[in-house]
Amino acid sequence: MIDVLLGSEYDDDLFYRLVAEVEAMGGSITDKGWILGGSQEITVFQISLPEGELEAVAETYVGLSLRGALPLVEALAHRVATPGV
Repeated sequence: MIDVLLGSEYDDDLFYRLVAEVEAMGGSITDKGWILGGSQEITVFQISLPEGELEAVAETYVGLSLRGALPLVEALAHRVATPGV
């Protein structure tokens, strides 16, 4: 399992690119949970792809990251960084 930071948790364009690339890969993304701890918010999204499952985590002061098996995280992170690949 690996965690890869994609960018700011407030970067709406980044999140929309993530959703678009998940869909382009034949997958779906759903809201899994939300946690508030003081001034820190964490939203966890479940990503279902034909190749397996991942999580996307938007965390205040940290950013938007992908969590899961290395090959799948690397493939999706690359697609988000270079849309249309």
